[in-house]
Amino acid sequence: MEKMYLINQLKLWISELSPAETMNSRQYRLIHITSLELILVSFFLIFINVSWELWLMLYLVIAACFLIGINLALLIITKNTLLCGHILTFLAFVATSLANYWMGGISTSYFGWYYVVLIIAAVTINWPGLIIYSIMSLIMVMIFAALNISPIYTLSDSNALIMSFLNRSFSFFIIISSLYTLLRENTEYEKALWEHNYLLQADKDKFHYLARYDTLTNLPNRAYFQAYIDTLMEGINIKTHSVTVFYMDLDGLKIVNDRYGHDAGDSLLLQAGKRLQSCFRDNDFLARLGGDEFTAVISHLVDEQTPQLIAQRILQEFARSFDIDSNQIHSTISIGLATYPSDTVTVDQLINKADQAMYRAKKAGGNTYRNFAAKKLFVDL
Repeated sequence: MEKMYLINQLKLWISELSPAETMNSRQYRLIHITSLELILVSFFLIFINVSWELWLMLYLVIAACFLIGINLALLIITKNTLLCGHILTFLAFVATSLANYWMGGISTSYFGWYYVVLIIAAVTINWPGLIIYSIMSLIMVMIFAALNISPIYTLSDSNALIMSFLNRSFSFFIIISSLYTLLRENTEYEKALWEHNYLLQADKDKFHYLARYDTLTNLPNRAYFQAYIDTLMEGINIKTHSVTVFYMDLDGLKIVNDRYGHDAGDSLLLQAGKRLQSCFRDNDFLARLGGDEFTAVISHLVDEQTPQLIAQRILQEFARSFDIDSNQIHSTISIGLATYPSDTVTVDQLINKADQAMYRAKKAGGNTYRNFAAKKLFVDL
């Protein structure tokens, strides 16, 4: 249950913080900030056009400002960054084209706003927007260059100089602020992506651990044990070495659970796992199969008495009582041994025969070990 809960939490976390979701939030903020900047610049342009009585330009700026506001509201409501990014860029493109047409074509300072259009396209729509609006802007430039356009409004030299300064300043402001916002968002995105990958890797490591280890005792679990013994037996040199499986079962765990509660039983299993670890060598493999069953696999020289010595060491360790919640609890252990290749030639049979030997020890009253032998059904040692 714990593993399934953690897996579900990981899936939920990935769906909420995936790179696609983060990218969408990034585009949302970029469109939002760029829209506010354009509205701010529009207020200055409205004041200038009113002062110089450039009424068509005034209506154009007011209409563009109003439509940008509507698009911003649409963005907030729908969160559709692709649609709203295109609308915002298209509004900037249309307003720039009309302003250039009314004020005399590309020879005026209004031409610089085409650079703003491309920046907005790149910031709000990414590569597709930059390509699309670059082509559209190039077409408009070619049209203006081919036509001899007479301006609707003729500004005095001083006003033309001021307008040139303002157009360049405002377009420069939009370009710089948009690029700054883009770079800042990229930095935040990279930071969030790094944190996302770090946490994801940490969770993957955690789930990898949970898939291979028992959560109570921190010993390898059944799946890990099976993989280990398969690998070990494939590489063993049976002329010089043998593989012995220990199948171990605590005596009286049910009594402990019934008398002291399951928490005490879990504590007993935890302490039992630690005692077993102290009995085996560093290169031996110990695992918990589940419940009160433990298993181990060791490699040793043929005819070496290492398995019997380890079994005796385990029995000595379990002869001592366990201190659990200030209670002295006695719990012995039954051990079954089976050896490859003398007892069997397959992994499954080796484990099964070690299990049979363990039940032989149980029937003998527990607190002992039995060794399975192929020539005689069981050998009591």
